[in-house]
Amino acid sequence: MDSDENTETSFAAIDLGSNSFHMVVATPEGDSIRIIDSLRVPVRLGSGLDKKKRITPATEKNALRAIGQFAQRLRGIPSRNIRIVGTNTLRRAKNSNRFRADAFSILRKRIEIISGREEARLIYSAVAHGLPEPERQRLVIDIGGGSTELITGQGYRPVLMESTNMGCVSYTERFFPNEKVRAAHFKEAIVAAQLELEPIRKAYLDGHWDEVIGCSGTIKAASAVLQETGLTTGPITKQALRKLQKKIIRAGNVETLKLQSISKDRVQVFAAGVCILYAVMKTLGIEELQASQVALREGLIFELIGQAEHIDIQQQTITNLVSRYHIDQAHAARVEKLAVDLHTAASDSWELNGDSNMLAWASQLHEIGLSVAHTQYHKHGAYLIENSDLLGFSNTEQKTLALLVRYHRRKLDISALDDLPLDERNRVTLLLILLRLAVLLLRARYIENLDALQFKFKTSKITIAGSRSWFADHPLTAEDLKMEANHLESTGIELNVIRMDL
Repeated sequence: MDSDENTETSFAAIDLGSNSFHMVVATPEGDSIRIIDSLRVPVRLGSGLDKKKRITPATEKNALRAIGQFAQRLRGIPSRNIRIVGTNTLRRAKNSNRFRADAFSILRKRIEIISGREEARLIYSAVAHGLPEPERQRLVIDIGGGSTELITGQGYRPVLMESTNMGCVSYTERFFPNEKVRAAHFKEAIVAAQLELEPIRKAYLDGHWDEVIGCSGTIKAASAVLQETGLTTGPITKQALRKLQKKIIRAGNVETLKLQSISKDRVQVFAAGVCILYAVMKTLGIEELQASQVALREGLIFELIGQAEHIDIQQQTITNLVSRYHIDQAHAARVEKLAVDLHTAASDSWELNGDSNMLAWASQLHEIGLSVAHTQYHKHGAYLIENSDLLGFSNTEQKTLALLVRYHRRKLDISALDDLPLDERNRVTLLLILLRLAVLLLRARYIENLDALQFKFKTSKITIAGSRSWFADHPLTAEDLKMEANHLESTGIELNVIRMDL
């Protein structure tokens, strides 16, 4: 660690990939960043799933060992300056929630599982920030252990984002199961990759780009090997990749080539990565591309810095949804204010510090389903949120937002929260209760003299007190609160309404 590092202004990002776990620590430097530390641990998470798509005990042990190393390096860096994300394999693993809980006990920071398209957006952000001519149109390719992302965009704005289910680890298992590499293995892998790309091929060919940038370990390794073997001295070319394939086939395997430019763990998955890269270039008519040194984790760093500077991609996403679905913004703002006020009142008793953003976003979107129909609009709203591309949101955050909208009214099925990580369920339950109360109290869509009510929150009890005359003037609210007390029984929170004589 640099002796002049100020941990308060340091940012850290961890990418739990299918092949390796990566961490970078950086500080802002003008419009860019300065990497002050990095660590890569080969875990091969993608090949550590059993037939039931569960992370095996041996793989989990290796993964948690790596996380322990990261945890030591993160000491002293503020939690708000850290992001930890999981990608393809953690999206697929059936027991990823348990793994994340074990990792949380070490890191004391939640792992976010991000969608393929969110991964693509962050990768593009990293590349765009790292180029000298940021306004050019470009295609960005990232080949990971379990997926390959393709993104077109101009400047800092991605236009087309896709994540395909092909990666160097998964393709090694499918097409290169033995050490011996044959021409037939290359052919099968390339054809499979081309078939994977076929549904999106036309959309990309209809676009335009001034340059093609490749990032990730696979592409950086390909660039290094091509230069080491003398097949190219500049960009990666399709012709050079074809020659490299023939060279590997003649050698019988990658290890025989005794390459100095790639690590031993990369050797095992290198042939599959070359096949995927060649298939992408052939399918999209790419003759050459430049290798970039940045990837997903740098994108996370830029986003963290942007949040520190109040550039909020998540709020931009919510605002776009409000506009697209013509949500009543005035009413949404009333619900948001009341919900956040209740959150403030409950924060000490319920230990809700720092959780108001999710409640605010759910308040803004709670009526999104009205764009479909009034009947069961809460269900329509949850569907829209769960099936939209929410830029800036992790899978868990998107699921949480959908659940808050789904259960902000009517019957409350607390078992629906079982899909969330264990450490999230209680927190989301409490946020849901606050949202339900705010919506209920503002059912008339205007301020109902709520200052006349007193709210008290205890660990497992909410007390709402008001004068008998207030409740007599608001019989609908009184009845709704009575029904809400019944709905909340399953949460373990008692709702007590007191009518006082004044």
